[in-house]
Amino acid sequence: MNKKSSTNKLGNKYEYYICSTYRKKSNKLCTKHSIKVENLENAVLEAINLNISKLVNFEKIVEKLKKEGLKNVKSQNIQNIIKLKQNEVSKILNLKKYLYEDWKNGDITREEYLEYKKKYENDIKYLEENIQNLKLENEKCEIQNTIKNKWIEDFIKQKKLKGLSRDIVLELVNVIYVHEDGSLTIKFNFTNKSVV
Repeated sequence: MNKKSSTNKLGNKYEYYICSTYRKKSNKLCTKHSIKVENLENAVLEAINLNISKLVNFEKIVEKLKKEGLKNVKSQNIQNIIKLKQNEVSKILNLKKYLYEDWKNGDITREEYLEYKKKYENDIKYLEENIQNLKLENEKCEIQNTIKNKWIEDFIKQKKLKGLSRDIVLELVNVIYVHEDGSLTIKFNFTNKSVV
């Protein structure tokens, strides 16, 4: 379905979804069925809340949502990469520290000393820039994770959802079919059953 907007005779704007197969490919492949955005959102919200109220294992689902919401895999991966890069910086700093002694002891020439010193300084600068960029990326992940956790916490308190957001739909709904007669089939991520 494609989202469209239109204005009625009174000048009121409304949004709706229309069959993309009919609209883009051929009227022989499907019909011109559509549904108002408001009607679809209300139906999905009602179906989610109805299914959740029927679930015997409500607490298990809440725990799963909490665990998945509270642990952000991407953020953890970024933190691990930051640690690895910080370790690399420490190793290079140690190499740089003993470089001067190697030159003074005659183990390397002055040219080699200057060349290695410059290389180590460039490597450290490059790694520190990477670490800074990774920290910024991690902050973004943490903010997104906080937003995600907010709706989960609200959900836990109320044992139902008051409204829909893109994150909620992506987390809970696998696919929605809008049929020609206006009925819906909703397949959820948390159950094998479809709601019609």
